[in-house]
Amino acid sequence: MYDMIIIGAGPAGLSAGIYAIRSGLDTLILDKSSWGGQTILSAEIENYPAVPNVTGPDFAQKMYDQLTSLGGIIQLEEVKELDLHKKKVVTSSNVYEAKTIVIAAGLKRRLLGCPGEGRLTGRGVSYCAICDGRFFTGKDVVVVGGGNTAMEDALYMSTYCREITIVCRKGSMKGEEKLKQAIEKKENIRLIYNANVVEIKGENLVEAAVLDNGQTLETSAVFVAIGYEADSGFLSSDLEMTKEGYVVAGEDCRTNIPGVFIAGDLRTKSVRQIVTAAADGAVAALGAAADLL
Repeated sequence: MYDMIIIGAGPAGLSAGIYAIRSGLDTLILDKSSWGGQTILSAEIENYPAVPNVTGPDFAQKMYDQLTSLGGIIQLEEVKELDLHKKKVVTSSNVYEAKTIVIAAGLKRRLLGCPGEGRLTGRGVSYCAICDGRFFTGKDVVVVGGGNTAMEDALYMSTYCREITIVCRKGSMKGEEKLKQAIEKKENIRLIYNANVVEIKGENLVEAAVLDNGQTLETSAVFVAIGYEADSGFLSSDLEMTKEGYVVAGEDCRTNIPGVFIAGDLRTKSVRQIVTAAADGAVAALGAAADLL
């Protein structure tokens, strides 16, 4: 029986773990894949206070090192079932019980949903420029999206890909002005506005992206960066959620079920940044610690 189980090892989950352990709680963190969450997909992080510039993987590693230096434990196990009232967590290999639960599962990349996407995923269709971008050194690639993630992906790959084409469904890019200015200075990045990718073609590997404006772009890869959606499919229907799958909670991170907290991007909120996720983790852990006194 743990004092706290944290589901998710992104910035919210790691922050919750650090605060929980410092509060003297016997804590277990579960994640289905790795620690760091979406931060490991970021080439650079420049907006976290007191850290002017750091790569996403390095940031994640520093949080992990801080957690483990305190004795924190992360188990890479996917949660299959949850009984939030009994505080029971069933994973792919174990059954755990706790006095409190912090849900910090975060978001997942949104899919295009067009023909060819699923069949060619891992064969030129990717959702992580940092993970897969260097496989396309010297080649032409397409980035789909209109926000910060799409611009960051394009800038990251611009140093080794021959040409990057950003396909934006609106008439302008939405995001930080600094990124827009950096995009404008890159001679090997071009933008196509008011267009959507409606099909990805290729036999065994990506060969082309078909747009709804009549263009067909020959390309070796399509990097999808069209935003995120709630990763909440595993959660109980007893938990109050929006129709989009976000868990309803205020700034105290308390859900409608006593002893169950929500932290990070999966919580209903207007700002989703690493700093707000970390703040949620601290608030949730300290709230749970107070309840256990």
